[in-house]
Amino acid sequence: MKRVGKYFLILTLVLILWNSVIMKPLKIFTVFLHELGHSLMAFIFGYGIQSFNVNYNESGYVLAQSKGWFSSFMIANGGYLGSILFALLILSLKNTAFKNYILGGLAIVFLGITIKFSGFSFALLYAIIFAVFVIILYMLGNEKINDWVIDIMGIAAVSYAIYDTFVDTILLQINRYLGIIAGWGDKQPMTDAVQLANMTRIPAIVWGIIWLAVSLIAINATLIRPSKGKK
Repeated sequence: MKRVGKYFLILTLVLILWNSVIMKPLKIFTVFLHELGHSLMAFIFGYGIQSFNVNYNESGYVLAQSKGWFSSFMIANGGYLGSILFALLILSLKNTAFKNYILGGLAIVFLGITIKFSGFSFALLYAIIFAVFVIILYMLGNEKINDWVIDIMGIAAVSYAIYDTFVDTILLQINRYLGIIAGWGDKQPMTDAVQLANMTRIPAIVWGIIWLAVSLIAINATLIRPSKGKK
């Protein structure tokens, strides 16, 4: 339960500081994971990607090369599900022999994909800054600091992925139907859920609920339940 308590503390601080400037790098980090999820599905089920973009305003997109309907379906699902699964993988690997390679591995992946697919852009700049940050951490060689950084990144990414799914997909669609908040959702953005709705004729809100359910089940199975089993 000690680990769950630590995660709860980090989650509380993340929520308190949600709209502060200190959360900006962590939010962008999660957008990177989101777009990496799309990219991974594009390389597995499609012909890869042509462009990888992450912006300062926390938006992002990839130009994927699809093989057909199923390929497009998997690529569209890869964003939210990929980001939550990457975040959980980061937290899970922290308790293995791979712990010391997590941040370095992320830095290499960020640099590699932005150098090849982003050109001179904010995404590349962020990847460089992230790599420098990781190098500094390795130079310090403080295991406790390293553990806290990994936990903060992982929990912040999990929190942001769930928040984004709940607010920007589920609540947005509810507001579009009921008109509770005037002006919010008047113009439907072309989100992952909307793309899936267009492909499957299943409403976007349903896809948001599916993603949220899968995320909560994965969190329980990966983080909460194993921690309860430890004395």
